[in-house]
Amino acid sequence: MIDSKIFGHRWSTPESHEIFGETARVARWLEVIVTLAEAQAECGIIPVAAAEDIGALRGAELPLDRIAERTRSTGHSTLGMIQTLRELLPATSSEYVYFGATVQDVSDTAQVLEMKAGGALLWRDLWMLEGALIELARQHRETPMAGRTHGQLGAPISFGFKLASWADEIGRHLERMRGARSRWLVGQLGGAVGALAFFGNRGLDLRAAFCRRLSLREPAISWLSCRDRIAEFAHVAAMAATSLARIANEIYVLQRSEIGELRERSQNATVGSITMPHKRNPERSEQIVTLAQLARAQSNILTDSLVHEHERDGRHWKIEWSVFPTLCHSVLAAAAMSRELVCGLEIDMAAMRRNLSNVPASEHLLSVMSARLGKHRAQMLLQEAYRAGAEEKVSLTSLLQGFATQHELSGLARVDFGSCALMVDRVVEAAGRRRALESECWQ
Repeated sequence: MIDSKIFGHRWSTPESHEIFGETARVARWLEVIVTLAEAQAECGIIPVAAAEDIGALRGAELPLDRIAERTRSTGHSTLGMIQTLRELLPATSSEYVYFGATVQDVSDTAQVLEMKAGGALLWRDLWMLEGALIELARQHRETPMAGRTHGQLGAPISFGFKLASWADEIGRHLERMRGARSRWLVGQLGGAVGALAFFGNRGLDLRAAFCRRLSLREPAISWLSCRDRIAEFAHVAAMAATSLARIANEIYVLQRSEIGELRERSQNATVGSITMPHKRNPERSEQIVTLAQLARAQSNILTDSLVHEHERDGRHWKIEWSVFPTLCHSVLAAAAMSRELVCGLEIDMAAMRRNLSNVPASEHLLSVMSARLGKHRAQMLLQEAYRAGAEEKVSLTSLLQGFATQHELSGLARVDFGSCALMVDRVVEAAGRRRALESECWQ
């Protein structure tokens, strides 16, 4: 579905394809190889002239078909690329390309660069989504609507309260990403088994120079068989997508015809049904929920890759080559759609008031009666009265006349959403303080 010309726009984004397309992958591998040569020259491991020749290949458009054919014929993940690069280099320099490195040095470091690029897009979209939700929460701080529990009408809340809850959750994902960035964006250079033995006593200096040139942190120890960084990123990304699904699912439900409090913005050309012309289907919200389901499944697969045998285990490590890009496509598509969904949200305050009129102020009545009768006695009396009213089709007011005062009954029409507005203020203020100290970019 990701590569489908017909459906791909629902399962990926143009930006995610820019990161994970095959041309981009080969270019990233080439950047890692070139940077390694430059770091090796800096440390006196290979001749400067050889590093300059190899550096001249940076950004070159390599022949993918030739690399693919040689990869198939050699059965080695990167030998086809190495052979192709050697053909493009002078004989005096070709021996120094990929000097002392192993597949994981290139593929793991390239995957971290993918993580960096994908994480930057996710951060940007979450940042913008949080900002949009905060602004809506301000606007609807005191817009009354029905709160619901267990799928049933409950007690009044403000729409701003619901929006602020969403924004607060998105803010925590931004905090997670900021806090974990230094753990995730770490280069890999370990050689055959992680010992850097090929480079003698210059191994650690080389690794430091290599990571510095790529603007990645240097690990304390090679992580060829330690995959927790990839798994943690995957889970945080999947959690973020699932929070987006919580928002989308709520919008999906509240735009049901019989509720009608929210609606997705649709384009003039959008067709909900070819047999029922009146319909406007919740395309974005239901797709976000679907993408989040995929992201959770994909993150679980990446967790399985934590169980490695010895110092390298292709049975688990190579799973990442397939699943990690797919996860990122799912998460980035969900994030992009969520921005569109929230920024184009149509809010029907009249429908909110209409639905709220069906919510009795039982919580308020219980509160005022509890002061006189005790909470548990008041709750029992009200429970019986509501049950009898439903069964006998008798008005609640007449049933309560015997044990509720006129003053207490006068509050039945009251709309009281408690501290909702004050909690909205707290979320807005906290987000404002954090956003003033952070950048819109994932630095």
